[in-house]
This record gives sequence, C-alpha cells and structure tokens, in this order.
Amino acid sequence: MAERNPALRVLRGLSLVEHEAESATLRAQGFYPLDVTGYTVNDMDRHASIWEQSPVPYAWRVLPGLTGEAYSALFDELVPQGYIPLTVSAYGTDDGPRFTSLWATAASVPPLIARHGLSLDEFQAVNDELSSRGFLPYDVSAYMAPDGRLAFAALWQPAAPSARLVEHLMSEGLLELRRHDWEPAGYMLTALTGYDIFGEARYTGIWQRGDANSQVRVGLWQDAFSVEHDALLARGFRPARMRAFNVLGSPLTQYAGIWRKTYLTDSEEASLDDLMKPFMTKYQVPGAAVARAERGRLVLSRGFGVVESNTAVPVRPTSLFRIASVSKPLTAVAVFRLIERGQLALTDPVFGPGALLGTTFGTQPYESDVLRITVQNLLEHTSGWAAGQDPMFGHLELGQHELIDWMLGRQADGTLNAPLTRPPGEVHDYLNFGYCVLGRVIEARTGQSYEQAVRELVLQPCGITDMQLAGDTLGDRRPDEVVYTEHPSTNITPYAFRISRMDAHGGWLATAEDLVRFLVHVDGFPEVGNILSPDSLATMFTRTTAHAPDGTQVRYAKGWHINDAGTRWHDGDLPGTMALLVSTADNRCWAVLLNARDFPNKARLEEMRGELDALMWRLGNLIADWPILSAFRDQ
Repeated sequence: MAERNPALRVLRGLSLVEHEAESATLRAQGFYPLDVTGYTVNDMDRHASIWEQSPVPYAWRVLPGLTGEAYSALFDELVPQGYIPLTVSAYGTDDGPRFTSLWATAASVPPLIARHGLSLDEFQAVNDELSSRGFLPYDVSAYMAPDGRLAFAALWQPAAPSARLVEHLMSEGLLELRRHDWEPAGYMLTALTGYDIFGEARYTGIWQRGDANSQVRVGLWQDAFSVEHDALLARGFRPARMRAFNVLGSPLTQYAGIWRKTYLTDSEEASLDDLMKPFMTKYQVPGAAVARAERGRLVLSRGFGVVESNTAVPVRPTSLFRIASVSKPLTAVAVFRLIERGQLALTDPVFGPGALLGTTFGTQPYESDVLRITVQNLLEHTSGWAAGQDPMFGHLELGQHELIDWMLGRQADGTLNAPLTRPPGEVHDYLNFGYCVLGRVIEARTGQSYEQAVRELVLQPCGITDMQLAGDTLGDRRPDEVVYTEHPSTNITPYAFRISRMDAHGGWLATAEDLVRFLVHVDGFPEVGNILSPDSLATMFTRTTAHAPDGTQVRYAKGWHINDAGTRWHDGDLPGTMALLVSTADNRCWAVLLNARDFPNKARLEEMRGELDALMWRLGNLIADWPILSAFRDQ
C-alpha cells in the first residue's frame, strides 16, 4: 500500500547548510518536497520542510535563502525551462529579506505574476488590480522588511473569479470562523502565513475551490507542534503546508500548519473489514460494495470480498451490481423531471381514452376504477391492485407490453384477469407492476426507450455514465459486473428470471458510488446542485395518505420510503443480490450492494435486511475523521 501511505519526513530547525544536506539525502531516497519554509531563530537562518516518498512525474528544485534580487532572477531563468513556482516563503534577516521557493516543471507554463516587498495595503491594491485581470493569488508569505514594517511576497496565476478567497489580519478565532463559513461552501485553505501585529499573532490565508478534510493548527511552539503533528498523523492527517515565524522578537518559533486526510488509515480500513466480515460470513455473501457521502462529498468508496464465489478477484469501487428495487427512486425522479417539463402531472390518468397510455393495452372496456388510476397512484403503490397480483416474477414468456395486456385483459368468458381489489388511492400495497407501467409512461411521453430517457433525464445531469440495465443470463453479464449467488436451499438461480423486463422497478446495474452520486443530486441540500426543484423534491418526499392493507400508517412517499426523522431510503433484493440506498436528514447518505441473498425463509431474509441496515448506521459512526475523496459538485 505504499502508493496510498507513502513514507513521510518533516524537517525543522535546520540551518541552510544542514537543510541542503538533508534535502540531497532525501532526494536520493526518492522523496520529494511538499512545502519548504524559511525563518530565523536568534537572527540565524533556519529552514523546515515536508517530504513524501513517492514518484512524481516532474522535476523539482528547492532554492532556499535567496536575496530579493536573486529570487526575482529565477523567473527569467527557470520559467523558460518549464518550471513554475509552487510556494514562496519569505523571512527577514539583518542583511535584508530572504526568499525560499519550491519549483516544479509543468506540461505548460501559465502566465505568472510574482511580487514581494508589498505592504498590506499595497498587497490588497495589487491583488484587486490583478483580480480584475483574471489573476488570483495561490501563495503568500509575510515577513519583516528592513525598515521594520510588515511586507508580503505572493504568487498569482490565472483563475476563475470565484476560485479563491483571501483574508488578512485574522486572529486564531477569526481563522476558525472563516473556515467554518467557507469550507462547507466548497473552499479549502491552501496557503497560510503568520506574522506579528503589535505583539499578537495574525494570519493571512488563501482559500481555493476544492474539498478536503483538513485540520489547521496555529500558534504552536516547537514541542506543541510535535505533539499535534503526531496526534494528527495517528488520525490519518498528513502535513500539506507549514509556516514558521516569530512574535515580538521571541527566540521561540511559532508554527502554523495545514494537514489533510485523503484516505483512511490502515487501522481504519481494518475496522471496516472487521465490521463487514462477520455479516458477510453469516449470510454467505461473497462480495459487497459500500459508498458514503457526507455534506455532498464522497468519503468512502470501496469493495469487500470477491466478485464471484471461489475466485480471488476483489470487488472494487467500479464493480457493477444489480440493484433490484433501488431502481424505483430512479424512475420516480425521471417522472418528476417530466412533470417539471410540463410533460406529465401527478393527476394524469394512465389508462383509457385520452389518458397517457390510452387504450393501447388489454381488453376494452376497462373496469371503471382502472380509468381512475393516476401517475401518483403508481408512484405510491396505491393503484388498487394487490401485492399478491404482482405479475413481475411470473409469466416469463411475456414481454412488458404483453404483461400489461394480460393484467388489463379478460378471459374467454369475460372475467378480468386481474381485477382491482380496491379503489385507486385508498390502500398502499407494494406492487412492482406499477413501476413497470411507469416505465411505459416515460417511453410514451419521451418517444425514447425507458433506459435512454432515464439516462438523459436523470443520469447525465448527475454525472453518471456507467449505469445500465442488466441482462438476464450469466452470458449477458456486463463488463465489471459481479456474479450472483443465491442460498442453496432456495433452488433459485439468479439467472432464471427476466430481469431485463423489470427495467423501471428493478432492472438497473450500478456501482455503490454512482448511487451515492445520484442521491446527492436529489437530497435537497445545497452543497451539490439538485436536478429537481425544491417544490418537486418536497412533493416526491411527501408520504402517501393511503393506509396499509391492515389499516396501519405506511412510510412510503413517491418512489421512496420515509420516516419521521427525515430519513429517505429504498431497499431491494432479488435472487443473488441485495441493495440499500439511504439519505439522512443531517446530510449523509450511503449505498451498499451485495452479490448474494440468504433466503431459506422469509424470517431469515427479514433478519438479513435489518442487519444490513443497522450495519450501515454503525459503519457511519466507526470513523471519526472521514477523508474527502471527491466533491460531486464539480461533476
């Protein structure tokens, strides 16, 4: 796992000569610098740096302790060679300011602007002028000029107007307040410099568009820095930036640093394995995939076990699984997208003259209550057909259209094949067939296949490209799809039924990560752009007024289960697969997919479903500091 957890070295308190010698040794060992900073202790130059041992596809140079003139000359010397400055650290000495910089080669060198010797007012004026020309700062360093005034050195490059934010004269408290305000909005602190203002430490920081689980520490003396650094390393945070400075000429150096967590620690990975393995063993599950997001950021996406029993091929984040009834939220969102376009309404009748599907299916005349079935009834499972009449796992010789024909048809003596058991809208009775009909409604209103319509209405706006409908047989297995296993006692093969016919209610293949990507685009939270309006989301998540067949209240809205805590979810299982999709009221969501189902009897299946749900809630509390793997807002 070297690529995930490379060796790390932090150097501090070294003279210029000592630092250059250590740098040469680390270079020979395959380390490269992440940051380098210069400062003074008792009027003597000192340097600190952060190094990581992993290959990099570029050349780099550390140029420490240069005069202002020599530092400026670097831009004429190195930029034509394809180098760009990554960081600059300035510090005052009795002989004038010194500049330490880190450079690396780039495939293309953008226009760059460097300034030093700027007062705070001058820095702000220059920054305003450069911002108007499309240049934003990406690094800044404060230092004491020879005349005793505060000065700044900074680097600018082209960037979008909203790509970065800059704040000056921050106390430690104000710095934390800005982080609290700006990081949830998608900005991360990327540069930080400290300085003395009348004996008090103050900070200037640059926030850049992006997402990371970061920890910032300021005002740390030598020993305190070591303690904090070790504690953060133990939590999986690695140093990214480090700056040092003095307050009121104190011989004690203050450190300020930024640490980031980009992956789980080995012990955290092991704790996830320890959580999942007993469940997978108990229910004979060869493989699973789990993804999780918090506040619109992906924090977990990984596989457990193998794609097929008796093989060593691991489940990966890219592994595709059948998602069974977790397909229903996709269909529901597609319906609401059409409603927003004015192509559908919840109150539209589905069958009969002038209705969405007209008299295309079945035998005329329809029974009167069939003419009253609306889009809303189908979404809420309140059509009037009973769950026991659901035809989706029988009549395997029939296609979708023939199946609807049969449900609306009559026998030779005129008897209805599937008469409604109660008026539409009164009773919620879970019915896969209703979503099969919704799939045909989507086709009728778009003129496209159900799959293509959902791709354009839902998946593409969410940035999802890999989801597709499943095939029926093992020979239809898609690239990266797992293989499904059913409990031996059931005598049911996962490849003996027509899953392709289940498209709108249970036919999709997905990765766990793509399901989470879908969730964060329909959860109503502001971090990621929602593909439905607030009104549509509110309607979609409004619980049905119908009651269950036994008269009790139900927790189902329109394509989603929902409870009083504001949790929305859908689960699903078929022979050989189980899926669960959950979104919480506190802006967290997850998806878990399995390639086996333990179903010797209904009690065992219900037990498995309940334990899987509880397992995912426990998993969310297992990790104190989740890394941020990516931000869905930019998809």
